[in-house]
Amino acid sequence: MYLAIYLAAGLTAGALSIVPDSPQRAEQSSYVQAQPSPGRTGSRYVGSAMALLATLDQAGVLPPEGTPEANRIIKAVIQFQSAFLKSHQPVVRAFFTEAHRAKFGARAAEIEGAFQGSGWSAESFEAIMEAGQAPQAWAVDGLESALNEFNIGKPDFDLLAGLYQQSTKVFSERGQSLSEVYAARRRGMPGAQ
Repeated sequence: MYLAIYLAAGLTAGALSIVPDSPQRAEQSSYVQAQPSPGRTGSRYVGSAMALLATLDQAGVLPPEGTPEANRIIKAVIQFQSAFLKSHQPVVRAFFTEAHRAKFGARAAEIEGAFQGSGWSAESFEAIMEAGQAPQAWAVDGLESALNEFNIGKPDFDLLAGLYQQSTKVFSERGQSLSEVYAARRRGMPGAQ
């Protein structure tokens, strides 16, 4: 749960912009440091990101605390949530909407609305991870450049997608689902309803 604690400490001060700690590392997209930016991140968004990290931690798929890989995962969770909440780029909005429609059909608008109000849910995370693994998903003109505005791209997505695949396998072997574990974790986090 170390990542959730780190995340809470960084996010409760305000919204975060993730920036590389040096120009050389910017190209590697690895170690990051959080820098507060103006505004305040609602506890519901902090709590949803914390719950997602805690869920992955419970699956045992996260790297050791304080490593560049751990920091990269934190960045990806925060920044993808931010991109889907704040981006006005049509290509990002379309990716988000189509991911939910493909997975949930008639329930898509309800799940999207819940994301806008509270951030990550297991359902939204699963929809995004599944949609982004389709070969044609990243062929859409402008998607990567639109996500680059949030300092994320396909390598960050691939990192989360790998964790998603590993964790769903682990939970399945335990007779659980990612949704069940996430729901239990979410209840104990800030902004839980």
